[in-house]
Amino acid sequence: MEQMMSAAEWQVMRVIWAHPASTSSQIIAALQEGFDWQATTIKTLLGRLRQKAYLEMKKEGRQYHYYPLVEEKEHVQLQLQILLDAMCSTKNGALVGQLLDMGSFSRADLEDLREQIEHQLPTAPESLECHCLAGQCTCHHHEGSKQHARS
Repeated sequence: MEQMMSAAEWQVMRVIWAHPASTSSQIIAALQEGFDWQATTIKTLLGRLRQKAYLEMKKEGRQYHYYPLVEEKEHVQLQLQILLDAMCSTKNGALVGQLLDMGSFSRADLEDLREQIEHQLPTAPESLECHCLAGQCTCHHHEGSKQHARS
């Protein structure tokens, strides 16, 4: 299983996903435009990402270049799946609603979302079952199991 990526490591990976084969100097220059980070901090983050197997470093000529070992889309999907697996399935709709409230979306994005919803709506169940353990959830599916959870 992939190790979690810190917020700072995520910023480094964004540069590498956008510009594979970047050198450490190029990565440092890109990140120092938006963050008040020292070069040594960024090099430490690159080392951690290598240890976690998110990227590899290859010597090409006299310089080292960094390449992602995981694609951005795959990593985002994995992180979203981890989140969905960790929460009650009855709250999936609320999560999507929160994402809509928190994010910024173009008209095209919203039209795509509408199409996805319209496509799934005919086969969607009336409700979702909670698969949480008793005592883990606030959906009230386990109301009769409260005594069991307290013992």
